[in-house]
Amino acid sequence: MAPSFPKIEPVSKKTRVLEVLRDAIISGTIPRGEQIVEHKLAQQFGVGQGLIREALIELEHEGFVQRTPFSNTSVSSLTLDDAQQIFEMRIDLEPLTFRLAARNALAEDLDELREIGDKTKTAVNAKDLDGFFKSHLNFRKKIWQLSGNKYAQQALERVVIPLYALYLIGGSHDPDGLAECLEHQDKVLEALRLKDSDRAGQEAHGFLSKTKQYLGTRLVPQK
Repeated sequence: MAPSFPKIEPVSKKTRVLEVLRDAIISGTIPRGEQIVEHKLAQQFGVGQGLIREALIELEHEGFVQRTPFSNTSVSSLTLDDAQQIFEMRIDLEPLTFRLAARNALAEDLDELREIGDKTKTAVNAKDLDGFFKSHLNFRKKIWQLSGNKYAQQALERVVIPLYALYLIGGSHDPDGLAECLEHQDKVLEALRLKDSDRAGQEAHGFLSKTKQYLGTRLVPQK
């Protein structure tokens, strides 16, 4: 009987460039705050500058780099004060999106959130920090979307996503905190299932308030 092999997925140059740059940022090979010069990267990778620009735009969407129009691109670098200000805004704004999501979420939305939650649990069990942060952020992004308030969604995406990228860059985590995140997701799902907007908002507020207490110690890597 002939052996059976899985199909090999073709990998584009852009995908490889993204993987290498993302790994270099997370590992610290490219330090936080370091300026990234497109034409130099293009020469090093042996690809066109346009491909590098596309990769950097995607990394910006993931929060790993910050791009300034007509200026430069640099690796994301948030101070403790930056993180404190982000959480001050999140504590006021994000619970609103949870309350609105509880009113708007349909059965299929809950199924999608459960699937994301399962991925988060799998990542925690596998000690996959990258997978954990990606799944936990996707869980929250789905709730922001379900709120139906595009301005709140855009504001949160702008300030929160770089914060998650910073956790990965610094390898910052707390095992007890990861377990609390899983418990939080389960409680949010239950509130959404019951369409209990007050409960959903209170759960989000309590979780964020508690998380903010860890800034500067466990969650935000120090320079």
